Amino acid sequence: MKKLFLFLLIAVMLSTVACGGSGEQRQRRFTAIMGSSSLGGSWYPFASRMAGVAMKHANIVVTVQSSGGGTENVRLMRQGQYHMGLCEPNVAQYAYWGTGPFERDGRYDQLTFLFNMYPLPLTAIVHRDGPIREMADFNPNVSGRRFSFSPGSPGSGDEFSWLEVFESGWGVTRDMMVWRPLSHNERVMAFKDRILDSVGFETAQPAGAIIELSAQNPIRILPISGAVRDKIISELPWYDVYTLPGGMYNGQDTPVETIFLGGFVLANKDVPEDFVYAYVSSILGPGLEEVQSVFPAAREFGLDQALRGNPYGNPISIDYHPGAVKYFREIGLIR
Repeated sequence: MKKLFLFLLIAVMLSTVACGGSGEQRQRRFTAIMGSSSLGGSWYPFASRMAGVAMKHANIVVTVQSSGGGTENVRLMRQGQYHMGLCEPNVAQYAYWGTGPFERDGRYDQLTFLFNMYPLPLTAIVHRDGPIREMADFNPNVSGRRFSFSPGSPGSGDEFSWLEVFESGWGVTRDMMVWRPLSHNERVMAFKDRILDSVGFETAQPAGAIIELSAQNPIRILPISGAVRDKIISELPWYDVYTLPGGMYNGQDTPVETIFLGGFVLANKDVPEDFVYAYVSSILGPGLEEVQSVFPAAREFGLDQALRGNPYGNPISIDYHPGAVKYFREIGLIR
């Protein structure tokens, strides 16, 4: 009888511990799936490093998926396939308000903002010995011909950025060029083979793809500057001034003025507040230096960039996730 009693007591204790442990695990182990970019883009390694930092410092799990970039990420978030995603500020605004490429989808007001990442300069590249000397040459009324241009993958955030910048700055639409949306690798090869007159990137600098395409083919990076640049920034406020240093690429030895936009980390509104708080506080707190070390451009990531492009309380801004608000209030970045 004593042995039976002892056996039952141990069984009850083990059952209690197991149930308590599994309940705690269920509460702690909400796993978020995050969309990033293609494997060749800068967002995938950056998102992966952030996920590692969150696991290390906050003991939360974020599973990073490679994807087609910002446009695909917000669409899959809307469908519930992703909980979180990276996205260009302009694409995020279009999705949130149901405008531009998301007009048919309607407003996506369940989308929330966590923080901004690092600058993505717009870089228009031509052959150094080619006929294109400035951005205005893409207008056939100026140059007398239609030049080929690859803006990024079809339907990507890169493509939407180049479309709006060309139209705002020079009144150039896609039908005025030989518009060739291609992936990173495809446009690098097409440019190297001189099938393309020009390629446009919206990516962290220095960029491996640009180093590769310029290795045997000296390039020229076209400036976006002066009154045209000011007009673009006035009409499209997610852009700002940027100067690309000289010497990064073969053929481009001098600095070049251009524009840039950031990259937003977003989450669906129903992601738990404590999860988002833990994620944001670990990345911008104790894990910041680890995140900044993933590649050179990531050194520009930090608290001074965190709210860029989506000021808190602005009526046209994307809503902040409550977990992000909690952290930014704690550190005094917002009131």
